[in-house]
Amino acid sequence: MRIATFDFGTTAIKFVVLDEKANILYNNKLDIDTIIKDDFIEQSPNQWLETFKNLIESYKDKNQLTHLICSGQMQDLIFIGKNNTPLYNAILYNDQRGDNYLDKIDKEIEEKTTIHMNGSIPLSKMYWMKENEPKVLEDTKNILFSPKDFITLYLTNIAVADTTTLSTTGMMDIYKKEYIDTIEVNKEILPKILNCGDIVNTIDKNIALELGLNPKLKIFAGSGDAGATTLASGIIKDNELNINLGTSGWIANISKSPNKEAFNLCAINEGYYINVIPVLNASSVHKWVTNLIFKDNDNKYDLMDKLLDENINYDTDLLTLPYLVGERYPVADNKIKGCYFGLNPNTSLVDLAISALEGVAYSLKQGIVELGVTPKTISLIGGGALTKAWNQIFANIFEVPITVYSDSEYLPSISLTSSVLIHEGFINSYEEFIRELLSNQDKKVYLPQEDRVDKYRDKFTKFKKLYPSLKVINE
Repeated sequence: MRIATFDFGTTAIKFVVLDEKANILYNNKLDIDTIIKDDFIEQSPNQWLETFKNLIESYKDKNQLTHLICSGQMQDLIFIGKNNTPLYNAILYNDQRGDNYLDKIDKEIEEKTTIHMNGSIPLSKMYWMKENEPKVLEDTKNILFSPKDFITLYLTNIAVADTTTLSTTGMMDIYKKEYIDTIEVNKEILPKILNCGDIVNTIDKNIALELGLNPKLKIFAGSGDAGATTLASGIIKDNELNINLGTSGWIANISKSPNKEAFNLCAINEGYYINVIPVLNASSVHKWVTNLIFKDNDNKYDLMDKLLDENINYDTDLLTLPYLVGERYPVADNKIKGCYFGLNPNTSLVDLAISALEGVAYSLKQGIVELGVTPKTISLIGGGALTKAWNQIFANIFEVPITVYSDSEYLPSISLTSSVLIHEGFINSYEEFIRELLSNQDKKVYLPQEDRVDKYRDKFTKFKKLYPSLKVINE
């Protein structure tokens, strides 16, 4: 058995091949571009497809792949016409063009989805499309909500979406797992609702021939990235939290019922819900400050790690509001801008770097307060968790142990294989798989530095005053 997993992120697509014991046989990743124009944030579905093909081509034993399953960014809007051709750039999850149409959404929909509607929700952006791109909607055969589902459509000629991804759209009743009647979207163009471990079909024979793949390759529905990441984190109890530090990020815990204070998603493990606080600004802030300080250096990320490691106990009074692209939580404001507060003649590049990373941690701490959970342990996952100094900052600010697993970048891809292995009878449950996976995984635990906690508490109090003050200026 050779299982191909693809993770469609905001900045890159990751490809991992595993066997029936979840051993990694091959991995590769390629970058993708984001198109930003004014307040619009988009990507090209055609680039997704070409990058997917290039990754497949990079694997010399591609004809031996037996199963394929994907995870990917959620909450996108992808309009598909005849011959499965994209009619428009994909509108990304962090694009908030639906902000002016929230009054058109029935309050009953919020109750059935448990979503606090904002301009980034696909349903709100559908109203923008109706007003500004009616011809695109007229020609649309299918609407999809994740790049993984665009690839699934290409591979099988079937439009599907998983329940985790659909939980973000504002269109699915999260309790009944069905589309809501009052959403004013033609249900005939919406994808079929599946669970992560459902088989969509075997690969289309013509596509298999084109790509040199096994014509019996089984294509699974897969999951939105939050489902795969939360599963990989191993959180299964109350007061256990996972934080994902991707380009954007989220705080998540697991429960048997939705949490009204959170953004709720159906979990991969059926019958459970992921209670999420999503944030738009996470590792993107690390990328921004790295480019600010080391812009012209090819090894800028190594230089940033060195700067942070050499100053891991550095105290800065500088505060950063890290809202580079607006924010969803702990505030919902697509117009707010980021800022440094407290610059003085002695402010250094070290201050700029550390303060920016602290700002993300403070923002996430506000999210934890909103979630109403008192965490006992927190696990970090995603590209941002590779920065050791940042992990220590999180431990100090959250005042709980922070667990970071080695090679956490690929843990969501590995965890996805559990759906395949359950379907094929190799394992009995997700819990069994994840427990064994994490028990064999190298990890590092970062403990709060007690002598620094009080200072961080004081700064957090000041941080919470930044947004209300700047909101007035920004109006």
